[in-house]
Amino acid sequence: MEPPVSHDRTRPAAVMLDLLRSADGHENSAQALIRYGAVFGFPENRIRVTLSRLLARGLIESPERGRYRLAAQGDRLHAFVERWRLGEARVRPWQPGRWLFAHPQGEVAGSHWALDALGFREVRNGLWSRPDNLSCDQAALEELGAGIGLAPDVLIFPGRPQDVAAAAWLRSWHPTALEEAYVDLRERLDSSARQLEQLTLAEAMLKSFTLGGEVVHRLAKDPLLPAELIDVTERARLSAAMLDYDALGRRVWAHAGEDAPLATPRPQLVQAG
Repeated sequence: MEPPVSHDRTRPAAVMLDLLRSADGHENSAQALIRYGAVFGFPENRIRVTLSRLLARGLIESPERGRYRLAAQGDRLHAFVERWRLGEARVRPWQPGRWLFAHPQGEVAGSHWALDALGFREVRNGLWSRPDNLSCDQAALEELGAGIGLAPDVLIFPGRPQDVAAAAWLRSWHPTALEEAYVDLRERLDSSARQLEQLTLAEAMLKSFTLGGEVVHRLAKDPLLPAELIDVTERARLSAAMLDYDALGRRVWAHAGEDAPLATPRPQLVQAG
């Protein structure tokens, strides 16, 4: 599985993929996609070219003339993204000193992206690690990783590093910056929620897409550090605020007419960095 198509969450390819992820059966008509694309300022010809390129890359399929749907590869990434809705259910109490390690074989961009998305960080050359506090077991974690591009030859194993080493590794996650981002994003969601009703439909659709997508991106790829290492209360508050904002976004997009997405479209995950 290749990494996501773009670093920019509002490029035409990213927008089209997320509109399809959010549609009934992950399928929609070309005319609907063109109509929604206009909200982002994309002309019809650019949307048609984008759909053709996504089709050629195998990221979407055309079951019949004038209709497109997400390919299986995109479905797996969508399933990973939607885990943000589980919030703190994605973690369990941590036993300090217990860590997970991963060792990719070679310089494989897809595996590095997948490990980063799963909360691992490269703590030494070729060695990735994270606290062993995820609620899924190792087999489920490997399956989850495989769905987003983790190569089958990547070794994942538990271990107990020396306390001094583990303390130094914590800097790799920038915990203070994470906590500040939780607060900042929650405040932006609260502010936007108060303003959406004052915007035109097109403005509200665009705002809920871009801000909601930014927060979902953060929550989906959050490293989910344990309470011993970060303030998990602010992370939980952000999750709750995003669930409320998502419900508001659904109401906004419900006014988009026939073929409207079943959920607020979410900009796709982008490669770390």
